Amino acid sequence: MQYTKLLRNSIKSYIILGMTFLFAGLFIGIIGHWTLSVNRNSLQRVYSFRLFSRGNFQVIAANLRSMTSLSQAIYEKDNEKLEEGYLHLESAYGFLVSLDSELYLQGNESSLDDKLDTYDLLLDQYSEILENPFSKKSYERSLELQKRISLLNQYLGYAESEFWKQRAEDFENIRLRNKNIEKIYWTLVFSFIVGLFILIYFFLERLKLEAVLEKQRLDMVANSRLAALGSFSAGIAHEINNPLTVIQWRSKSIKKHLENIQDKNPKLKSDLESIESNTFRIDKIIKSIKTLSKNAEKDQRENVLISSIAEQLNDILSPKIATEHLNYKFITNCSDQLIYVREVQIIQVLINLINNSIDAIKDLDAKWIRVSIDRKAHHFEISVTDSGLGIPKRLQPHLFNLFFTTKSQSKENSGIGLSLSHQIIKDHNGTLSYNAKSENTQFIITIPIKEN
Repeated sequence: MQYTKLLRNSIKSYIILGMTFLFAGLFIGIIGHWTLSVNRNSLQRVYSFRLFSRGNFQVIAANLRSMTSLSQAIYEKDNEKLEEGYLHLESAYGFLVSLDSELYLQGNESSLDDKLDTYDLLLDQYSEILENPFSKKSYERSLELQKRISLLNQYLGYAESEFWKQRAEDFENIRLRNKNIEKIYWTLVFSFIVGLFILIYFFLERLKLEAVLEKQRLDMVANSRLAALGSFSAGIAHEINNPLTVIQWRSKSIKKHLENIQDKNPKLKSDLESIESNTFRIDKIIKSIKTLSKNAEKDQRENVLISSIAEQLNDILSPKIATEHLNYKFITNCSDQLIYVREVQIIQVLINLINNSIDAIKDLDAKWIRVSIDRKAHHFEISVTDSGLGIPKRLQPHLFNLFFTTKSQSKENSGIGLSLSHQIIKDHNGTLSYNAKSENTQFIITIPIKEN
């Protein structure tokens, strides 16, 4: 539950961080797109200057045609040519007005206003020629008019040259700026992608670390519970052991006293033997409690006789076997061999598995448990089998998860036992697994054989 809450909070914080990162990336994208659009518009304006240049060229061409028509008309005394020249000059004026309007609409400064006034004068002067076309004064006026038109064309040609020179510089500056902005933009995009991958990586690593820390915390809680239980059990065993020692000492004293009496009472002797036998049994139970409650995590591994393990299991389980009326057997073909383990921990693991079996089969008609130890080529194989019909397949993947239990959810069923047993066997470089192929419920432990 605590881990789920921690995971939820962690995911929430990373979602907030990720959304912030995404909004930052979106902002970069919008700004970059806007910048590129501005530059694109600038480039389009530069491109549209060609239209203005073409308009300028049309003004110059119309001026030239007007000059040519005027010259031919005066020389040939042709009224139609003279009127044609006037129309060309009006066309040039119209082109110039259109060009000035386009520059204004595009937001560009125009220096053509004074030239429009010049055209008004030129058209007035041309009109005077039309009134008396072929007089000597008209001839002089036509020469002067041609000279003015020629000067105007020179100005327009120069303006055209300067115009495109400036536009070329603008275009190059925009191109370079666009190139730099594009580099910055793609650098930011690349940094964003790399940052996103780093964020995802650290998020996954943090989840792993939090899972490890949570497991360690749960292990500490479980160990503290076991330590508290062990301390409590050891205290009870100690309190029982003191009066038990007195009872044993007194019974031995009475027995020794009866041996010196000539008239021995058989009933009294039988009662004393019963007292002695039961106090011995209580003593073994107390030793078993101490064994089960002991924290053997720091014990050194040592060679232990398999027969010793069998005896201790029998001593610990005897009362429960009698109470539950079940058939228990310990089977081995290597009782005189040594297994390299922490004795107390192995006993704890086996008792936990057997207790699980007892709880699982208590309502069955056939109640039996078999513990067997066999020596293989490189390891000892310990199996704990009961008369149950196995564990459902859907539960098998979760058997060794901490706090997972197949029993009813109660205070007695913490779901710690199998997880701790699995860890203990793992610390012995062995394995603890559920045998799904067995007809009955079976757990198998493997312990490596120590190399001499």
